Amino acid sequence: MSRSIRKWDFKKPKDFRKQVLDLPQSVRPKLTEVMTQVSNADNPNLLGKKKKTKFGEYYTIKLSSSHRLAYAANFETHRIEVYRVGEHKHVYGKD
Repeated sequence: MSRSIRKWDFKKPKDFRKQVLDLPQSVRPKLTEVMTQVSNADNPNLLGKKKKTKFGEYYTIKLSSSHRLAYAANFETHRIEVYRVGEHKHVYGKD
């Protein structure tokens, strides 16, 4: 009996590369680990916490004490839309 792992595609913002490069070196491996977990999850929303931001509602995952990944799962297209990765204030739109 083989277990099928559902894969999710990512839709990343145009400035995603810059957002990643702005992360401290120590946080980048955690981002890779988290994105792998999210892409292999049956329901990616269960991995994060639902949060309201001034930009809308997203699920967030803690990468470090001050860095987050914000995303939304589209179950129709089977795609994870990455909203933002970065410092808490940039993800939530607060200081």
